[in-house]
Amino acid sequence: MSHPSLHLTARDFDAYAAEKATSKAYSRPRLEVKQRALAWARGVVARLAELGISVDVHGSDEHPSIRNKHRADCQWVFFWRDQAAREELDRLLDRGRSISDVIDDPSPYTRHAFLALRLSEGEVQVCFAVHPDAKVDVDNLRARLSASDDATGEPTSLAAELTSALHALPEQFSFGAGGGDRVDCSAATPEAITEMLRRAADGQVPLWIGWSVPRETAVEHADILDEQLEDALVALAPIYRLVAWSRENDRIALDHKLEGIEQERARAHAELEAENERWRSEQARARERSMEEARARGDERVEASLPARRPTLATLFKAASNAGAGRGEPRHTPKHAGEGGAPARRPQHAEAEQQAKGGAQPRSSAEPAQRAQRGPAGEPDAARVTLEPAKGGVIEKGSRVRVRRGPFGDKIGVVSELDGRGGARVLLGLLSTRLELDDLELVADSRERPALSTSHRKPLAPTPRRAR
Repeated sequence: MSHPSLHLTARDFDAYAAEKATSKAYSRPRLEVKQRALAWARGVVARLAELGISVDVHGSDEHPSIRNKHRADCQWVFFWRDQAAREELDRLLDRGRSISDVIDDPSPYTRHAFLALRLSEGEVQVCFAVHPDAKVDVDNLRARLSASDDATGEPTSLAAELTSALHALPEQFSFGAGGGDRVDCSAATPEAITEMLRRAADGQVPLWIGWSVPRETAVEHADILDEQLEDALVALAPIYRLVAWSRENDRIALDHKLEGIEQERARAHAELEAENERWRSEQARARERSMEEARARGDERVEASLPARRPTLATLFKAASNAGAGRGEPRHTPKHAGEGGAPARRPQHAEAEQQAKGGAQPRSSAEPAQRAQRGPAGEPDAARVTLEPAKGGVIEKGSRVRVRRGPFGDKIGVVSELDGRGGARVLLGLLSTRLELDDLELVADSRERPALSTSHRKPLAPTPRRAR
């Protein structure tokens, strides 16, 4: 299966000229190169996966941005460790990195060892690079180079393994610090590599191992260059495996540090979660208190808006009894003058008899006032109706009684039932209650019957007879 080709041309190299690097007007041709390079890189990823190296592919920005210092003078295609491995190391690398460092260089490519394809105005190159900021990978490389036999002081197989991998590279490959003087990989020694690491750290440039192809050569051999560049990256894979840190290539016992970091991170997460849970519970309690207070205020407003309660029979009776008890004065029923306390009765036909004896006499001036007080004819005078205790009577069913004491004191009721045990059920208006007979006394109605002018009808006048 054929892979997409890179097929570099002179126009591709010209897109990265120095005078075009800061202009976004040339982003279009640079974008086309980037897209072709990323498509070509998929073939490299597949071949590295066959060797057991899992990598992700990323391309640098084709337009001026903060990641490239606002200069798009080259195009990078990075092959580096996958996202899970990067995040695992970033938690360790970010611990000693200040905010100013992040702002000054937000690019993450300097913190990890990587394989890369780089295209600039004058050349195209494939390389393995590790920046001094990639502390884990640099420390892992230093540990490999410094390993020696305690008895003889000679380098161990770890350093020899790295130098052997460098010697196995094609003779066009070299290594050096950044863009400075470079040495052929065939002449590499542990001491030479250590010296290059020192120069890279002093100049804050990456340690570079790779192959550079000039522009003219690349354009002339464009038909075979794609495959040659792919083979060169695969040839650098052993160098990447020996230098880049992994759990299988751990020369600095970083695995234990990562476990400690994970435990610390888990503990911090648990503390934060507990703090959040406490905050949520406090907020829930505060909401409940607020809702209760709001309900209480609402109930108060509703009660304030309701009209005053209307009096009931119970409250009326209680108020009357409390008022009488508070004054301490017995209630008296007015009595009409008469013998034995009985109300005086007016003869029923007094007026008729007087008219029969003495004839028609003018009525006194006080009589209309008396009639006005009595009210309409045939109705009893309300002022004359009194309730008096019955003398020597017996309380029976249907008797009218007065309550002597208790909450219904001085109330008048009707006996509806006698229980035979010294008590009676008394109807007091709408209420019915059981009271002791000792608390009851009979009352009788005393009223004066209204006087009638006469009980006889006047004879009708005879009808005059018609004359014949």
